[in-house]
Amino acid sequence: MDMQAIFAVIIAVLTYAAILSGKVHKTVAALLGGCAMVLLRVVGEEEAFQAIDLGVIFLLTGMMVISHFLAKSGFFGYVAIRIAQLAKGRPLPLLVLLCTVTGLLSALVDNVTTIVLIAPVTFLVAEQLEVNPVPYLLFEVMAANVGGTATLIGDPPNILIGSKAGLTFNQFLINLGPIVLVCLALLVGAAAFAVRKSAHVSSDIRARIMEMNPAGAISDRRLMLKSLFGLSLVLTSFLLHGLLHIGPAPAALAGAALLLLFTHAEPSEAFGAVEWPTLFFFVGLFLTVAGLAATGVLDQIARFAVSLTGSDLFLTAMVVLWFAAITSAFIGAIPIVTALIPVVQNIIPGITAQGTLPEPVVAQALWWSLALGACLGGNGTVFGTAANVVVVEIARNNRREISFAQFLRYGLPVTFVTLVLSSIYVLIRYVP
Repeated sequence: MDMQAIFAVIIAVLTYAAILSGKVHKTVAALLGGCAMVLLRVVGEEEAFQAIDLGVIFLLTGMMVISHFLAKSGFFGYVAIRIAQLAKGRPLPLLVLLCTVTGLLSALVDNVTTIVLIAPVTFLVAEQLEVNPVPYLLFEVMAANVGGTATLIGDPPNILIGSKAGLTFNQFLINLGPIVLVCLALLVGAAAFAVRKSAHVSSDIRARIMEMNPAGAISDRRLMLKSLFGLSLVLTSFLLHGLLHIGPAPAALAGAALLLLFTHAEPSEAFGAVEWPTLFFFVGLFLTVAGLAATGVLDQIARFAVSLTGSDLFLTAMVVLWFAAITSAFIGAIPIVTALIPVVQNIIPGITAQGTLPEPVVAQALWWSLALGACLGGNGTVFGTAANVVVVEIARNNRREISFAQFLRYGLPVTFVTLVLSSIYVLIRYVP
């Protein structure tokens, strides 16, 4: 390992340590780490800025602006009351309903967009029921990550894998849909079990909920209709991605721009609702990880891990799945998948050359293992997915703190069990 690689590792370790300590604001820590990578010439400026995933940044920006208009119109309050009434004012059915809807919606849209839309509703419902919203948010974001695993557009790592491996939306749904449904059902059950003791609401509160008029929460019906129209255009674009070839980020920005036009709103007000600390936290992380990638640290680790399995397909698939999961939880799925894709591409012909298995069989086992590991591993820590970071920031803005340890306490068991189930699934379905 050369000096640049050593610098990259030291900077990354210090950055994550500062973030986890809580003594430095995580956005500041991430930006300092990212800038150190550039200033110490661990990674060049051009390469570093190219590593910033503008797709994530612009998607979040667009959806946050749209969410602002929906919130201003009273739409989230309306939905919150309707959902609370549908659950009869009982927290457990409410939790099951929210997690199920979040998981299914995430498969059709993406996990980040889903959380941006669901989290405000959750806070409003929790306020009405007078319950702690944090467990709901944690299980919802995990449901979003699980649900997003099922489709090409549900989680950014799948988009990368689909592009490089030539896999379609339907192939993702057919191959990953079954295990995702099992994992989602397990997650919903675990959520209900985890909050069962604290999920008690008095009969007076339930009666008050059932008597509420949802329409009374709408403050501006015209703004709500315009906002829903803009949102529907964006979601339709997401669903027709394979036909229109329009990415989620430009679609979200276009929807936000159209709402600014239709509503004659002041841009400074709309963009004031954007969570800029969250976006710059991502910028800092992208720059930090760019240093690890540019020096070959990630690639060396990935190749070493896979080299331990020889040409055994099952062992290789398991190493890919679990290595992707563990590293995605702490570094983030996107850089790990980026590092592992060329490794997997080189392994496939190597195993096929042994002459016992055809290339399509080997390819399927490894690509689906990579997708399952990277996406489900994201539930392990706050850093695993963009959706995790977003939900923590939304909670903070609503005066609720979700610490790294708290997220880990909820996410680690879920991650472990879903990965075990995925390993069994890969063994049964893809390994002869």
